Amino acid sequence: MRHFAIRLIYAAAALFLALMVSSLMLQIVAREFKLPVDWTEEMSRFAFISMVFLASAYATIKRRHLRVSVFSDFVARRIGNRAVAVFHLTILFGFDSVMVWYSGYNFVDGLQFANISPALGFNQNILFAAMCLGFGASALVNLTDLVAVLTGRGDGTLDGGRPKERHA
Repeated sequence: MRHFAIRLIYAAAALFLALMVSSLMLQIVAREFKLPVDWTEEMSRFAFISMVFLASAYATIKRRHLRVSVFSDFVARRIGNRAVAVFHLTILFGFDSVMVWYSGYNFVDGLQFANISPALGFNQNILFAAMCLGFGASALVNLTDLVAVLTGRGDGTLDGGRPKERHA
């Protein structure tokens, strides 16, 4: 199930990236021939926003996100990896949870009070669903890592005790 979810998020992010690039390419070609394709700018913007949130969830799942570890590594040498990992994962889970609540609230509110885009006639508040999905996936990953560290199944490193992936 986890493997399927990872592939689904990756495929959705790749689809939105392809949609964004295709829309921008069509916009450039249409501009050369003076064809009116106003919707391409909105389509590429909406695809980009969705792709960013799904790709960030994928990066969190695959442990490929950016992490500045100078301070946390310094503190971990003094008090131990486990305490730093618990603090770090608690903060990340809390932030992800707040963002899931915020995006879910705005999504539901946006269904009632639509914010319609001019060219596509698309309810822009639907984009909060991608935000909710991305932060929800990140929250689940950080929660499972936090539980693993707290129960002793993780080794206290900030990657939740997961083995490092090998590059092909």
